[in-house]
Amino acid sequence: MDNDEAGLMPITDDESISEIEEQCLPVNKSVNRNNHNFTYVEHTKTEFVIFKLTLIFSTLAVVILFPLYLKNVSLAGNVYSLLLTNTVLSAGVFILGSVFLKLLFFKFEYTGILKLPFSKLKLFKITLIYFSCAAALAYALDQKRVDCHFQDPMKALVLLFAFLYYFFVCERFMCLRRIFSTTIIITGLFVALDYSLCNKFKCRGYEIQHTSDDSGNWSKQTHAVWTSVYIIGLALFAAFFTVLEQILFKVKKAIPGLCTVSSSVSTMSVSSSVTELEQINVCKKISSVQLVMWLHIFGILIVGSLFWIEFIPQIGKVGSNAKEVVNNTFNGIHCHFSNEVDCRNTTIISWLFLFSYTGFVAASIHFLILTQSAVYTVATMSTALPLAAVWWSFVQMVPTENDLVIWKPSITGDLISSLLGLPIVTLGLYFWYKAHMKDCQQFSRISHLSIRGNLIT
Repeated sequence: MDNDEAGLMPITDDESISEIEEQCLPVNKSVNRNNHNFTYVEHTKTEFVIFKLTLIFSTLAVVILFPLYLKNVSLAGNVYSLLLTNTVLSAGVFILGSVFLKLLFFKFEYTGILKLPFSKLKLFKITLIYFSCAAALAYALDQKRVDCHFQDPMKALVLLFAFLYYFFVCERFMCLRRIFSTTIIITGLFVALDYSLCNKFKCRGYEIQHTSDDSGNWSKQTHAVWTSVYIIGLALFAAFFTVLEQILFKVKKAIPGLCTVSSSVSTMSVSSSVTELEQINVCKKISSVQLVMWLHIFGILIVGSLFWIEFIPQIGKVGSNAKEVVNNTFNGIHCHFSNEVDCRNTTIISWLFLFSYTGFVAASIHFLILTQSAVYTVATMSTALPLAAVWWSFVQMVPTENDLVIWKPSITGDLISSLLGLPIVTLGLYFWYKAHMKDCQQFSRISHLSIRGNLIT
């Protein structure tokens, strides 16, 4: 008994804090003892920052351009023509991009373009979630069904949904530092967007004289229904990244328990480092361009099967009139490639949106692969919302049919609240970045110890 007590060493506060901090690796809530194949997605700080900034600014471009795109297409066509044309063109861009990368870059030489990134069932599942989200958002925002001052601020709910999904469905462990960083970002978004959410007399920089100008001819009940559909679409968007994370980082066989990495990695023995490495499940390398290519190829089938939505009264533009539905669909597709008077600015806006959208999708998937976290990916996207509010403080989206936007800077409550919330959001992203880079260093050290152990044995 005395010998046992003598063998117990007291743990100091510094050691305890160190061990807690080292539990920030993006490991799984379950321990996998049977998986010995690891492919750590190595990346430099420069690459990581470039993709992070690309994701933020491509998201900003999509948030700004989509209402302009939807407005112009709806004047000559319908929502279905927008969904179908953009899906087909995006699939074409990603097919060409995959061929280009395979031919010109050695890194992608052995990437099988025709090979599915994972099973057809899983690919169909995430495609269905993604394009159901797209349809819900597009139809909800069409014809002023959702009040304008609700649209951009409510996009912050995506981060809240992703955060909630983590607690209820994710199998991966997130340390307190990452949870705290996410809470900071959510707080910053609330500070930045709360004023815009409550300001019903302003719509993307334009002063509204009467609330009926923003709400159209719809009743309050109709607005409530479509606002609910809009929120469901945002929830599906967060679900897409959560489900994709589960697919990419899935543990096949597990033993209950939490796995951590000891703070004494540098001094541990080789055999113990290999044991710790066996507890970490990292996804295999998948080309993000290849993944989004197959996502949109399957998406053509999903969107193609949604034509019947335009025939439903109160949802489609003309209801059950088959001839008008077909004409509107063809007119909407035609206006993507024509500068006719009836098409107005559809051609310019559609191609700008396509460029921004393809960059956004590719960057978001690649960033998810690098970070191994749907919450971090969505949090990075959310930074675009305060930036969009700042943009609309300098530029106005006018409600006329011929003009797109006009330059009219003004100091408003939207601008002030956005500038107050943006530093808070940036601080939360900085904490996320520090935690991620520390994890990368620990993964690298453990991997090197594992390689040394294999060489010795």
